[in-house]
Amino acid sequence: MQYRAKLIKLVTFLGGIYYFLEFVLPASIAGVKIDQYHEQISNGFVAVGAAAIGLGLINLLMVHGSRIIFRRRGWFESCALLLGLTAMAYATAGEWAGSVDSSAQAGRLMMLREFSDRIMADAAANKADVLPVSKRNQFLYDAATKEIPELRALVTRLSNMAGEDVETARAQRLSPRVLAATDALVSGLEDLPRGEAAVGDVGKNSEISQRLADASVLSREGETLLFEQTRTKRFYEFLYQSFFISLGAAMFSLLGFYIAAAAYRAFRIRSSESALMLCAALLVMLGQIPFGLWIWDGFPEVRVWLLSIPSSGAFRAIKIGALVAGLVMAFRMWLSIESESFAERS
Repeated sequence: MQYRAKLIKLVTFLGGIYYFLEFVLPASIAGVKIDQYHEQISNGFVAVGAAAIGLGLINLLMVHGSRIIFRRRGWFESCALLLGLTAMAYATAGEWAGSVDSSAQAGRLMMLREFSDRIMADAAANKADVLPVSKRNQFLYDAATKEIPELRALVTRLSNMAGEDVETARAQRLSPRVLAATDALVSGLEDLPRGEAAVGDVGKNSEISQRLADASVLSREGETLLFEQTRTKRFYEFLYQSFFISLGAAMFSLLGFYIAAAAYRAFRIRSSESALMLCAALLVMLGQIPFGLWIWDGFPEVRVWLLSIPSSGAFRAIKIGALVAGLVMAFRMWLSIESESFAERS
């Protein structure tokens, strides 16, 4: 199995040396573009990272699934973990699919607007290798006309929203705006010169572009408002707002007790260094709270000096040390020194 370890080391080394050379070397050497395939290579690494996420998910299912099946210690917690994972994955997938569907028509309308702008740009540039303006307008008219029934259906759905909540009131206000934008778009399309016998007039395309943009914005707003009332969206919000954020807040609130305990141990005067740190902390706190101003109005200036001069210098030193340690760790990973134990097991 030694060939597996050697292959892993080779791929790791080549990946590291590629990004090092891509950063150091210029974009082109002797007319040869060095970075012309950089985006494709980076996308390949992104794909490998996505595969690693999938492998991590499979490993999670195997570890906790076996714990549940054989009723090992902690199987109930594993069951809660997998149940929450499944529910959140289902809700997130449904929320993503609904968001894509709610913005689909708005995307098509914006694409038609870009087509109308392209017609005007080509006409202004007197391009000879494109179809006449009137004929291209016919294509624009046909495509935009297909969107009118969906816009009118959106008006009906917004008008039929029942209730007395804030979202219903928004829908009632939005419905006539979508109807007005739809009628304006229909009127503009009827005035658009099109067909073989029509005379191309790009002035109308400017009006159509603006009306398509208005309809696109209102369509996205209306579809999003309707999607927020669906069970999928409410289920996602229930899991995210009621469970995920609340559990996160509870977890971080528990850290306050550990921080208080650590501060007590750190501020106990056992040496001259701890006494100095305690004095600095007291000066900073007195310069931060209103009680310090009541004692002496010079505490804020002392606080600013402590944070900007001694504290900043110490943090710079710590950051430099951390960066040096990170560089050493990067070289160890690049040269596969950290994977010697894996190579021995292989």
